[in-house]
Amino acid sequence: RGASVAKYFEVQATRTFDPTVDVITCAENGADSLLFAEHSLPPEFFNLSSGLAGELLHRLSIYQMRMAAVVPDLTIHSSHFQAFALEANKGEQFRFFPTRREAIRWLELA
Repeated sequence: RGASVAKYFEVQATRTFDPTVDVITCAENGADSLLFAEHSLPPEFFNLSSGLAGELLHRLSIYQMRMAAVVPDLTIHSSHFQAFALEANKGEQFRFFPTRREAIRWLELA
């Protein structure tokens, strides 16, 4: 990656959430990172028992990609999801941010 700015692919809310498709589409667009707005993630994503967040993390790991999600208020989600987000924010692959600007800045630091 070096000093070059990371290119990210922003997933649109108009399509069905599919972690595999999203990661492949990101790669096909020449990007190395995904950006999600909260409204582009289905409600099931925030329910950890659905497995969607875990599936996305698995795909990111396989393809060695990073992801930022803009979730302005984590407190509206379950305590389990809040704990998951706080733990994720300690890592370098998958983080949650209150603003789009902060999310993009983190993706570009890669």
